[in-house]
Amino acid sequence: MSNDAKKLSAYIDSLNNEKKPVIRADSEELNRMFVAVRQIKSLKPPVMPDGGFSDKIVQNLTEKKKKSIKNRRQALIGGMAGIAAILVLALFIANMIRNRDIVYAMEQAYGKVKAYHGILEVIFNNEAGETHTQSLLDVWVDKKGNYYIEVLEGSYQGLKTVRKEGKVWQYSIDKTVFPVFSETYEFIFELGNEIYKLKNAESVRIIGDDSVAGRHAYIMEVTPKGGLPYKLWIDKETKTPLKKQGAMTKAIQYITVYTDIEFVDSIPEELTTIVPDAGFKEADFDTDKKEDTIDNDDPVRFTPEFKVDVDMEVEKAEQISADSGSSPWKLDPVYVAQVFVSLQISPEGIVGDYPVDYDDLVISEKYANSVKIRVNNEKTNIKTVYLERLIRQDDTGIWTVTGYDVSE
Repeated sequence: MSNDAKKLSAYIDSLNNEKKPVIRADSEELNRMFVAVRQIKSLKPPVMPDGGFSDKIVQNLTEKKKKSIKNRRQALIGGMAGIAAILVLALFIANMIRNRDIVYAMEQAYGKVKAYHGILEVIFNNEAGETHTQSLLDVWVDKKGNYYIEVLEGSYQGLKTVRKEGKVWQYSIDKTVFPVFSETYEFIFELGNEIYKLKNAESVRIIGDDSVAGRHAYIMEVTPKGGLPYKLWIDKETKTPLKKQGAMTKAIQYITVYTDIEFVDSIPEELTTIVPDAGFKEADFDTDKKEDTIDNDDPVRFTPEFKVDVDMEVEKAEQISADSGSSPWKLDPVYVAQVFVSLQISPEGIVGDYPVDYDDLVISEKYANSVKIRVNNEKTNIKTVYLERLIRQDDTGIWTVTGYDVSE
């Protein structure tokens, strides 16, 4: 039984013993359950007729027949409504306890894990419901923060990313493609991080059952504090997150799913052994990938030819989603520009590869919180995209397209 369930049980016992509960709620959710219990306690059972009820019926049968029947019907309905209210509240509390018990069981199960290995599929779909596998990854992760990820299929096939002792290294087959934004770095579906986010979510509830990779799973709807709801599939047997479906943002929705997973003692040493001379390069994700960038710490506002209307409430929600790991692509201005331009070409959604390649965009001018990106692609008449950090002005702030220029 979870700690919240124990507190709730003790609270109910105190009320049943006609004592004032001294248990304090240390969360808003537990406080709501306490309120629900007090409401149930305050409900009175329906008043039943006394022993002389039949005599009264006989005496008033002729002149008050209709009135008596109406009163009995109302009493019966009122009693049934009271019982129904009690059942609904009891079911509500039971479901909340069940949801939190599963999160607690996940935390306990993961506490025994040393490392794990899985095949992770990264999928994106559009608002039309069309899906496309972006990449297939071979993933090794341990609880010391180390990992090894190799792209088995996808745009960066052959790319290997290794994190060891706080440093990140990458190896590419063609020795030139080392993307600043990459699903191997940003979209890793790390189990411990997912459980942590569940514990700190505003609400968690089971909404159904499903099967993932041949395993029976719960489907949970998770609402992070101030963020957009997403879905998580939990293996019923191992209490392990197997699949995550993020919110639809900018007509794109990402899905990550472990098609196979196993728990191991450690990552094989040969996978995390770095040999720089063999092609590994230390990855610095804080530097720009373009050589012709002008960097300046002074704030500046560009004047685009066409301005883009920005919904600040949506941007705030996306900042929270990025903070929770659901929309990390918003942290890379080049990728944000790629999505924007691609959606201008295919407004119904992106299927397959992006019509504008990541390498077609060049950061031509960059300041602390504003960026100017040149577009080198004949499929679009957009030649320049302007972006700003509108919500948070530091390295954790998301980038937002604020305007663009077109070719004459």
